[in-house]
Amino acid sequence: MVAQSRRAVRYWALWTLTVPAFAVVVLVDLAAIGYGVQAFTELPSWRGLDVVFALTVSALIAVEGARRVENRRRRGGALHKDLAPAWMIAAAVVLQPALAILVVVLLRIWWRIRAGKCIPYRWAFSTAVHVLAVGAAHTVFMAVSDLIGSDGLGLVISMVAAAMAFVGTDTVLCGLAISLIIPGSSWREAFGTMDDLCTDATAATLGCLLAAACLVSPWFAFVAIPITLTAQRALLLTQLETEVQIDPKTSLTRVDWWRRRTEEMLRVARTQREPMAVLLIDIDHFKQVNDRHGHLVGDEALRAVATILRSAIRAKDVIGRFGGEEFVIALPDTGLDDATVTADRLRNAVAASPLAAMCAGVLDDPDLDPDTFHLTVSIGVAVYPADGITVDDLLLRADRAMYAAKAAGRNRVRLAADVLPPHRPIARPAVPIDRSRPAASVDRDAAHDRPVTTGAAAPTDRN
Repeated sequence: MVAQSRRAVRYWALWTLTVPAFAVVVLVDLAAIGYGVQAFTELPSWRGLDVVFALTVSALIAVEGARRVENRRRRGGALHKDLAPAWMIAAAVVLQPALAILVVVLLRIWWRIRAGKCIPYRWAFSTAVHVLAVGAAHTVFMAVSDLIGSDGLGLVISMVAAAMAFVGTDTVLCGLAISLIIPGSSWREAFGTMDDLCTDATAATLGCLLAAACLVSPWFAFVAIPITLTAQRALLLTQLETEVQIDPKTSLTRVDWWRRRTEEMLRVARTQREPMAVLLIDIDHFKQVNDRHGHLVGDEALRAVATILRSAIRAKDVIGRFGGEEFVIALPDTGLDDATVTADRLRNAVAASPLAAMCAGVLDDPDLDPDTFHLTVSIGVAVYPADGITVDDLLLRADRAMYAAKAAGRNRVRLAADVLPPHRPIARPAVPIDRSRPAASVDRDAAHDRPVTTGAAAPTDRN
């Protein structure tokens, strides 16, 4: 039993973090523990337990009522915003710090029970962030109330300031941790998109209304339940709109939307007589990752590579998941030399990235050595107009070049011009390439069949 416990501790995902990420996580946890101990030590009385009960129970009812909606809203990324902080903000305003912390801990414990399997250090860190956010909100509320008074407009301003302090603390600490835990994360991925900010604003507003209601009677907290459920469903609308365009596994553009945007780029390039490049990228030996470590590790590694690629390109470049373990990138206003440099930079970025830390959520596999878990990619490059004048032409040539990179030993970049002469026509397959469905090596519910092309025989091993 002791040996098993030591083995389990040894493979905690916490140990896979980089030193800065580990330091931030541990410091935030220790700060929350210290603040909690101080708050309970200075607690003058347990008056207000009825408010704790009302806020906690009403929050749990709202959380359970919105569970199906929230499960649908959850994305592949590390950041997820919901309306649960509204009850924590209300607790920070109307309760003593220790009792407000009690509300946070009870809600987080319930979330842990209902969530099933999760990453322990992330759950503890999120709980610690909420504890510190409650402390910041209470401190700001008391300071502003002492400054401008706690009646009428002064009370409203104090509540709004407290809500802003909660949201600000939560956003900064979570964003900092995500940016360190997942190298290459964009500002939007770490600190949230405009939709996430709107969710925070909704939670802050609801928290202020809850606090005002609880000052009259704590049982008014239950009145907020139907309002919250309606707001949660409204938040789902944006998610549904996004799902049409975004691949859920990698958060990259779906191939059909990528094609539309690339065709628009190509029309602009044709009008302005500018070059344009297409990169086709395939992860080397990816099937071995799935076969050896399972699909959970494979899916996490796929997301990690997608994050690396997206962070290494320009804002105007368009990246999409082409199918299975393949990605495609359109580079506007990019000639052959610049496209080659970009492709080589992407190849090096993937090979040198700490995938073990980025896949921390599934690194409880004892056969997965964080020190040796690395992936490489093979990249094919095609450039307009030398390699083709349509998106299909560029894709076919980039595909052939990527095959050549595989055949040359993988972890390489190959140009379409090195595979076929620039003006040599390419025989088109009878059936158009369809990469909208994932490969069997990644998704168990779909098969991925590459169309047979004429001309030089293509290698059959894509791994």
